[in-house]
Amino acid sequence: MKAIIKKRPALDQEWYQGLSLAEKPEPQVTKPNEVKLKVKYAAICGTDVSIYKGTEALKNSMSSLKTPEVTIGHEFCGELVEMGEDARQQIVDLLYSRHFHNQKVSDFLSGHQPADLIESSDLLPFIKDNFYLTAEMHIVCGRCYQCLIGEGHVCRHTFIKGLHQDGAFAEFVVVPAENLVLFAKGEIPPEIIAFMDAIGNAVHTVQSTEVAGKSVLILGLGIQGLMAIAVAKKLGAAKIFVTDAADPGRGLTSEKLERTKFPLAKNLGADYCFDVASEEGSQALAQTIHKETGQTGVDAVLEMSGSYRAFNDAFKNIRMGGTLALLGLPSGQLPVDFSKEIIFKGVTIKGVIGRRIFDTWELMRSLLTQGGLSEEILKNKIITHQLPLARFEEGFKALLSGDGLKVILCP
Repeated sequence: MKAIIKKRPALDQEWYQGLSLAEKPEPQVTKPNEVKLKVKYAAICGTDVSIYKGTEALKNSMSSLKTPEVTIGHEFCGELVEMGEDARQQIVDLLYSRHFHNQKVSDFLSGHQPADLIESSDLLPFIKDNFYLTAEMHIVCGRCYQCLIGEGHVCRHTFIKGLHQDGAFAEFVVVPAENLVLFAKGEIPPEIIAFMDAIGNAVHTVQSTEVAGKSVLILGLGIQGLMAIAVAKKLGAAKIFVTDAADPGRGLTSEKLERTKFPLAKNLGADYCFDVASEEGSQALAQTIHKETGQTGVDAVLEMSGSYRAFNDAFKNIRMGGTLALLGLPSGQLPVDFSKEIIFKGVTIKGVIGRRIFDTWELMRSLLTQGGLSEEILKNKIITHQLPLARFEEGFKALLSGDGLKVILCP
């Protein structure tokens, strides 16, 4: 099969830029709890872009690879083609654990007993014909302290498929059945299911602080920042301020921000948009927040940009007692005056990684179906490119130039 790969970095050498399209053997189900999925759509994530660029943070993380190369990609939507013996029980449990709002599925399940369906030859074709699947690609141990108290998203033994083991930028992917998420066909468009991993990062970031009735500052208008706007609005944020920074070097001029990203941000729920590439832009942001919050500052700051430059705007505009949630992955180090910016202000800082397993997924499901977020995503053309897997370079270049928001690859 065809797959997009990255070679393992060496810590004592500079990591190269780029990826390769390679022929690899199809992955096989080798453990009883595994399933094999045919990938229908896969989405390029900001982390994949960082792998493409060979950034230091990802180099350090992926230097522990046990193989000379890895198939990257961790956002996808697929269909079931094979399951291990123990995986059958897990899938049946998923089927009966919730109502899928699909009459065909309801009729089928009411005509079977769970114990009989586990062994039934009808199970595989039924799932294949009626469900799309994705997976939580953070694989956790289930035994450490964090896992045992319901904080599996910060399991200290986590590995990520698509970074540390073969992922989804391929025709097939194998994952543990306990990590599957099922969607009845017609529930959520498969192109959106393909990047629910990324939507989940934004949902988790918004989840990490109280936004209902609050003022929120969102830093960075990549896909995570845009999704955070939509989620914060759906969850009742009273006022949303957003920033991005023009960067003519990569084709993102001030005029382009005003013409493309800022109108999109407002369509998704932002009240005020600021280009903070200049000191004047940062001052305009601070003056507006000062005025609109009664000289108090915002209740919450969501840092989605991965740029240390944004931290100045965060500290300047957060209120005393506010919450700063950090999702973006900046490179290098930043000196911080902890006494002035954090301790005396009583600021709470939360680092956000991945998704809460699985309550973030269920909140996403609700927002995307009952909350109307799917319609918002499609209406506002968040998906800017759909390309064959072999044309992955076009997709990465679109994201690097700022011409792409969400790029979908079709194996």
